[in-house]
Amino acid sequence: MRRIDAVASVAADYNRWCNFLENKVEFWMNVSVLHTREHCSRVLLYALLIADKIVVSDKEKEVLCHAAVFHDSRRQDDWQDVGHGQRAADYYQSYCAENSLEYHPWSYDIMAWHDRDDESGKDAMKEDVTGREILLYQIFKDADALDRFRLGPDGLDVKYTCAHRRP
Repeated sequence: MRRIDAVASVAADYNRWCNFLENKVEFWMNVSVLHTREHCSRVLLYALLIADKIVVSDKEKEVLCHAAVFHDSRRQDDWQDVGHGQRAADYYQSYCAENSLEYHPWSYDIMAWHDRDDESGKDAMKEDVTGREILLYQIFKDADALDRFRLGPDGLDVKYTCAHRRP
């Protein structure tokens, strides 16, 4: 598959969720230079491209889209800010309850654990005996990590990705 074909295959989902991100998701940090809507839109694109390559279901892609557009919406600073994932997950859950967005528990889990170490996140998701929730978590973590390339040659530290530890 040529690169342009891969992007074309996710364009409809990407455009739909970017529009949602721009018009519906509220961010606490409006002056961030690192964790902006643009960052979330790139994470969305990377997650969709990885999901397309791995071949996940449409419902699983939607789980990833929900996680991508909300995941950094409740940051309080641009640094580690452990807990911003849980705050974003809680905002996502409230948003779904108050609006006409279908709630996905896996999106909640992915967001809630994305700012924690990988093993803690995977341990929290072990109830899914199919392993699909953990796979989506790993896809999301990799997509989020891939956006660190914009920070320069040392921006991507593989210890923050799950790709090299997939079962």
